[in-house]
Amino acid sequence: MFRERSLLSPPEIRGPAGRIPLVFFFLALSFNSCGASAVMDISRDEAARRLKEGDIGFILSAEAPRVQELKKLDPSAPFYAGLLVEKAGDKRRAAYLFEAALGSPILKAGRESARRLVPLLADLQDPEMAGRILLFLQKHKNAAGDEFTALKAGALYVLGRYDEIDPLFRGLESGEETSGELDSWIRAFEFLAVLKRRIPGILPADETMEFFFGRPAGAPSRWAYEEILKSPGCVFPRAENTAAAGRLAASGGAYAEALVHFESLGNSPLFFHYPQLLSDMGRSYAAVPSKREGGLKLFTDWESALRTGRNSPVPSLTGDPLQNARYTLLFYAGRIRRQQGKHGDAVDYFTRALGLTQDAVQEDACIWYILSSTFTQKPEAVPALVKTYAPRWNNDDDFYDLLDGLSSYLTAEKKWRDLQDVFSYIRNGKDGATIAKYAYLAGRAVSLGYVSGRDGMSPQDYFTVAYEAGNASFYYRALAASYLGRTVSPIGNGTRNSGDSAVQYPHKTELEFYVKFFEFGAAPHAMAYLRENAGRYTREELRAAAKTFANAGRYLESIQIVGMYMRRDDYVMETVDLELYYPNPFTLLIEKHALANGLLPQVFFGLIRTESAFIPDIASHAGAVGLAQIMPATAKEIAAGIKKAGGPDFSAGGTIDLTNPEINVQMGAVYLKSLTDSLGSPMLALLAYNGGPGRIRRLRRAAPSLPEDLFIETINIAETRNYGKRVMAAAAAYGFLYYGVSMHEVVADIFK
Repeated sequence: MFRERSLLSPPEIRGPAGRIPLVFFFLALSFNSCGASAVMDISRDEAARRLKEGDIGFILSAEAPRVQELKKLDPSAPFYAGLLVEKAGDKRRAAYLFEAALGSPILKAGRESARRLVPLLADLQDPEMAGRILLFLQKHKNAAGDEFTALKAGALYVLGRYDEIDPLFRGLESGEETSGELDSWIRAFEFLAVLKRRIPGILPADETMEFFFGRPAGAPSRWAYEEILKSPGCVFPRAENTAAAGRLAASGGAYAEALVHFESLGNSPLFFHYPQLLSDMGRSYAAVPSKREGGLKLFTDWESALRTGRNSPVPSLTGDPLQNARYTLLFYAGRIRRQQGKHGDAVDYFTRALGLTQDAVQEDACIWYILSSTFTQKPEAVPALVKTYAPRWNNDDDFYDLLDGLSSYLTAEKKWRDLQDVFSYIRNGKDGATIAKYAYLAGRAVSLGYVSGRDGMSPQDYFTVAYEAGNASFYYRALAASYLGRTVSPIGNGTRNSGDSAVQYPHKTELEFYVKFFEFGAAPHAMAYLRENAGRYTREELRAAAKTFANAGRYLESIQIVGMYMRRDDYVMETVDLELYYPNPFTLLIEKHALANGLLPQVFFGLIRTESAFIPDIASHAGAVGLAQIMPATAKEIAAGIKKAGGPDFSAGGTIDLTNPEINVQMGAVYLKSLTDSLGSPMLALLAYNGGPGRIRRLRRAAPSLPEDLFIETINIAETRNYGKRVMAAAAAYGFLYYGVSMHEVVADIFK
């Protein structure tokens, strides 16, 4: 079903390396006469070749572009061209293109063009462009929203019409698409307008502090700071100037430089009136090893002074501001101690900070650090802490990784009673995947006689909880089903297999905005915009977008989009979603080499989906390449074996083309087969495919008596531990979808 054309799919999409982005060709033809002649001096075929290869330098080799031809192709096309040109580093041409797309009939394209144009206009400070923008806004009264408000403020600033900016600031919109950065840009223009009206003179301290220290540091504040420094007659108050320089350095990761500025301020009240400034200082101390001890002393001295009132740097600080300052000082004292490896001390500071938290984010941060630091130093003490803190934490997702590591430790150490206890502490939470994991492991421990059930629970009781909570985890649901004698279907009972004919799309024009990323060669930029706005879209709209990505061969993004709505609380699985989440491109190729090597196709599909998301030319940071993610050194060994067995000589040309699907898939199948034969177990082979056969052998020898499903949990490398589970869950889904095999039958085949 995932292969059917989406309602919104563009024609003739052939994948990431498919047809030439039309925008490149029209860009090349839309330069002025000098540039056009330069382009047309070569053949049309040569131009097409360079454009297909992504030769941005060729595209930008002419003078400033005329965009009328591009607009005739599509009024929104200049926006997508602007993204490509901006990435190539040509700000001025990008600005021209975004300006040309402001009037796009697709409102989203116009608004995003305005948003991209704001920082470019601020940087270029082109009065002619600013004048054209104001004329456009005067003619197009429907160009509303914070994007256009920020753009108008920027144009007025560039033209020196400072008095007209203040009303815009007071009328700042707060609609559904309000961006924090847009808000900051409008405030930056307003702040600088106030400054310009008062030059010569000293900046107003209150307004300066609120702008620079009352919100997160970013591009608008960096631009405003540089504008202030280069404005003749402007006097930046010393303390504010130093603090602003420190904040900007910290926001860019230059923590040592930030501390030079912060330490020169001494006990400045700025730190205590603006918690974000104090946090920046704390992050900087934690990041610079040579400064940690001094930072710890400073922060603990300040906290003691604020708490006791003796020698307080800010005697007037009371109430919530005082509590927040103390929290920040203790929290970063804990962060510093943790970085120094003093986890016991760190826990003490985080525990004290927890008593001063003022919101859920602060509370969860303290609890997470308490548990994490304790786990590093004394993991056996963590279950008791989970009992204390599980009822207090707010976002279960924040604790997923920590509880995953804890379950691995408890299984490896055979602390079955503690594992049962943790299950009881988290059973009523919202993280179904973690609940299913602990329920299944507790059930297995009871079924194997390692421990008796708690509160009268039998193994079947635990497995039932794992089965019912396992919608978020195909892996544990399928495992539990195999002990309950159930046939697992991931499709919800009574749900329809959705078709698009009767579906309503409240944001249809916005979905067309995403389709055009593919039409105009800007597909790699699409996901960032969709991710930012996904919360507003219905499940059907996101499904349509996922189909568009899948039809373009961008399966990774398609899978990610489906995951966005699968995680919603009211979601019930449908077949169409499962097919999008587990697509099967390269079917003939994968099946051919799986069967030729005695592998189950569903298992090999699961491996390739997990390794590469079906992207033929993908490369990992470690150097693995292609669909089955083969390391070059491993490829040489496999190629030699294939040649010796009478197969093709893949290294005949001196190098092995691992981006070639035919070569890569055959090598992946041969390698997985060799691992299976060597280790004697399909699951151990999968684990070795990720973690290496030598490591898996050593780990297995250390836990020979544990069944494989429990042995997996003991692997101390989270990536490898979870890799095996992900491949098996995917294999179970592929078996169910495409091979008529129940999910728990796939589990039985892998755990032989």
